[in-house]
Amino acid sequence: MKYTFQDHTELPLQRDFIQDLNKFIEMAKKVLPLENSAIELSEEEKHDISSLETRIEDLDNFSAGIEQYVEEQSNGKEEKEILECRNAVIDACVDTKNRETNELKQELEKIKRQSESGIYKIEIDLLKNMNSLFENGIYGAKRTYSVYMKEGKLQGVLKASFSGMEYNCELIYAHDTLSIGEAYGELFLPTWTKAGIFSKENKVKMLDVSEYIINSINYDGENSCDVSFESKKGDQKFRVVSDNDNYQIYHGNLDITADEGLLSSVKMENVAGLVNDVQKYVEMFIRSQKLTQILLDGNDAVRNNEVFDCLKLIAEQYGDIVRESLDRGYVKNEITIKIEASDGTRTEKYITKQEAFDQLAELGSEGLELASILGVD
Repeated sequence: MKYTFQDHTELPLQRDFIQDLNKFIEMAKKVLPLENSAIELSEEEKHDISSLETRIEDLDNFSAGIEQYVEEQSNGKEEKEILECRNAVIDACVDTKNRETNELKQELEKIKRQSESGIYKIEIDLLKNMNSLFENGIYGAKRTYSVYMKEGKLQGVLKASFSGMEYNCELIYAHDTLSIGEAYGELFLPTWTKAGIFSKENKVKMLDVSEYIINSINYDGENSCDVSFESKKGDQKFRVVSDNDNYQIYHGNLDITADEGLLSSVKMENVAGLVNDVQKYVEMFIRSQKLTQILLDGNDAVRNNEVFDCLKLIAEQYGDIVRESLDRGYVKNEITIKIEASDGTRTEKYITKQEAFDQLAELGSEGLELASILGVD
């Protein structure tokens, strides 16, 4: 697919922007009311907790005041009856205070548990509803991938960041296990072996690693990649580390690229091809992606009720494209893109500023602010 504005200028990102914009608006309509309900629940919790803590403090002060008064009244008295009365009053006051304090503290813990449970459910719903927007990546975000074998399946974590916002996603890949042959194709790597009838000498042996299983990949989304793989028995382990066009190859603890006798047998174009195909696999063969955390300036944005602030950052990225689409479009107040399929078929997709504004306006002041950032007000 090829995506352009109406004047045939290519979009800065080759994606269906109208679909992404509609998805953003629909997501905002779901998550902002959820965040507002979390804020209300949090405020209710703070009010109830503050009220109970005040009651506990008042009870402590009242009990202390009674004890002080009784002590003052009995000060200097030696009569047995008076001292027993003093002790009985103090004991009764302390027992009552302890009993009532324990009940208030239990009620306090109950409120905290109920509130935490309610907020946790809202947080799960927020992440679930935002997942579809984050699935294809946020515009302008720098992404890094960490892939590993866990419980017999190839899984991973995506970490992405832009403009002070970070998000993490759990990944499940298309293959439960991935061999070098499946990722790239046939590949041979050299190692030393002992050979000779009468005297054993070191000789280069080319190992076919095509059936070796990839057990970890770390990829920074740009130039650096680190892939480890091993034989099915686990007795032979290799690692390829790349940074731009520089490669290091390890066989166990042996650095093949530092050994001239082995390095001369390496076909670097094949190693480069492996790294290139592994990077493509990491990005393109994701079976499922689950948003697990959003951070703003290093803090949990969902827990801190800062999702709206995150949406504003995302809207800024979209707003630049909205304005360019309006500038390059032929119909006033219409955000339009052209889509050209591989077979040459061409279609147009659009949404009017009014349509986008009306949907966001349903959210009140927050929606109106998003509409302004997007440039559809």
